[in-house]
Amino acid sequence: MKKFACRYAIVQFVPFSETGEFANVGVVLVCPETGFFDFKLQGRRYARITAFFEELSADVYRTSIRAIQTELERIQQLLIQLPASNERGDAIRQLLTGLTHPREAMVRFGAVRPILVDDSKAELANLFGHYVERAFATPEYVEHTMTKRIQTLLDGLALPAPFKSERIGDDQIHATFPLVQRRGELLTKVIKPLNLAQDEPNRIFDRGDAWLQKIRRLRKRNLLPNDVLFAVAPPPQADAKRFGAYTEICTELRQTGITLVDAQEDPKILAFARA
Repeated sequence: MKKFACRYAIVQFVPFSETGEFANVGVVLVCPETGFFDFKLQGRRYARITAFFEELSADVYRTSIRAIQTELERIQQLLIQLPASNERGDAIRQLLTGLTHPREAMVRFGAVRPILVDDSKAELANLFGHYVERAFATPEYVEHTMTKRIQTLLDGLALPAPFKSERIGDDQIHATFPLVQRRGELLTKVIKPLNLAQDEPNRIFDRGDAWLQKIRRLRKRNLLPNDVLFAVAPPPQADAKRFGAYTEICTELRQTGITLVDAQEDPKILAFARA
């Protein structure tokens, strides 16, 4: 299948020029050869973005996105009126260059990047999933990053026994924990990073329930040590629905005898490991 040379730019939300902090909120993809010009913006699931810029009203974000959407739709209509020829290809190149020119605005465009694609529409969705919705950042991916950070913390301690990844359980029920301590044959401590910062309450329940059921079954069979700590990444407290789901899961986990701490509370994690 023939591939076409396309170009794309990430749409960035920059509410505070003083800090330069930004969030990826959309993608524009063009293909001068075929006349393709399309975009995708984060117009609905923006809780993560407004939580990051917590001083900012959600209305400011919505207004900014509507404004850039209107501008991009206007460009689309202009291009539709041009004949499918080199003239349209040249116009697309010039328009993308103009869009990505440095601007003092809450919404700006990142640098233009080349890409070879065989399906422009599908590639636009892929790029949006990667750069805006961070499709690669599954709970497992995030927890792997959390584990590496905590492992580095633990490596700085002179512990009588190290923490290592290990599968705990029997033939009926088992789970792999990334940080397990044994002293000889005795299983002494378990540390499990748990990401409960998903962008929807239902996803928080799904992730939490999966581990809640594992812990209950392992506890029922006496396969876990008394000392089990979950280092949890919470959603923003300002998001009442997500934080409510997180609180409910945490309450149920504590009822199984697990110690819960915020994943950023290093002193508590270190105290647990030393005890």
